[in-house]
Amino acid sequence: MSRLDPVSLDDYQLGEPIGSGAMARVFDAVHRKTKKAVAIKLLDGTSRGSRELRERMAREALVLSSLQSPHVSKLFGYGWEGEQPFLVLEKLEGETLADMLRRDKRLPPARLVDWIEQLLVGLRDCHRANVIHRDVKPANIFLVKREGATEPVVKLIDFGVARLAEIASAGVSLTSTHHLIGSVGYMAPEQLEYAKGVAPTADLYAVGVVIFRCLTGRLPFVGASFEALTKQKTEATAPVLSSLPGMVPNDLLDEFVRRALMRDPAARFASASDMLQEWWRVAAALDRDTILPEIDVVFDEDEWTGTIANSLAKTGAGPTSTNMQALLRTMDDLDAATDPQMTRPSEGTMEAAARDVEPPTDS
Repeated sequence: MSRLDPVSLDDYQLGEPIGSGAMARVFDAVHRKTKKAVAIKLLDGTSRGSRELRERMAREALVLSSLQSPHVSKLFGYGWEGEQPFLVLEKLEGETLADMLRRDKRLPPARLVDWIEQLLVGLRDCHRANVIHRDVKPANIFLVKREGATEPVVKLIDFGVARLAEIASAGVSLTSTHHLIGSVGYMAPEQLEYAKGVAPTADLYAVGVVIFRCLTGRLPFVGASFEALTKQKTEATAPVLSSLPGMVPNDLLDEFVRRALMRDPAARFASASDMLQEWWRVAAALDRDTILPEIDVVFDEDEWTGTIANSLAKTGAGPTSTNMQALLRTMDDLDAATDPQMTRPSEGTMEAAARDVEPPTDS
């Protein structure tokens, strides 16, 4: 049976919810016949009436079906309950990197060596399948517990805004403002201007932000409003990593992050493979026994996200305002064609997902 052949929700016994996002909830589930533990992703109650959101989840199934990587969450199947799509995903035990950062505030370089390597392997596999994730951030990096192992396996999750080059995107906002603001902190500058033209180098920029956030306890740019944040990301240069409190100087690490965070996509690493090879050089030179000086981390990412979202709301930004239109462009391809019915993936979308295409920049 093809991985794209639909399955029935009746085949699964749903349990308690184990996670939620901007548009969907994830439930613990067991296949009734095989007793295999899985996770079922369903649109939440407020999203079920949106044809656009149903189409987005259908595209997520297509994106995941095109990927084979030990560092990307696996799709076991998808189906429709009436007009509502659902995904059958592997059940992951552990926590997200965002969960860890809420608890530990920041991490020493030694903790990141293997995790960033695995993240880059996952992105390399995505880009080879012609998939750009577009929302790489700690909340979408899952640290999977392994029985008998002290270190987790890193897996990329939540491809709800990922884009296949040939797949049309919806014509309106499909992501809640709060979720979107949280993502903006990790987005490349070009995503704020024209999401449709985003290349794999945008994912590599996000990896640089993830490293910066983990090591320093803050984001490279922390404007107090959406306008200020946008101006910083599109005009300013990120601080040198070792110039921040609590950092131990390391020229190779400084240069690695500086290059990842370049405003010009052409000045970044050419591909995930190139970035991975350079990361190996950085890792080889790191002293894994180095203990970072203790500092008081005053940056609270959740609080900052709420502040930015509130500042946007106070401007009275409506669907036609400049602020809101700029915000929507960070995720959606506003001028792309869509399936008029938006109740099933279109034939063109199916064909695009199945077609054997050349990778965009990676090899």
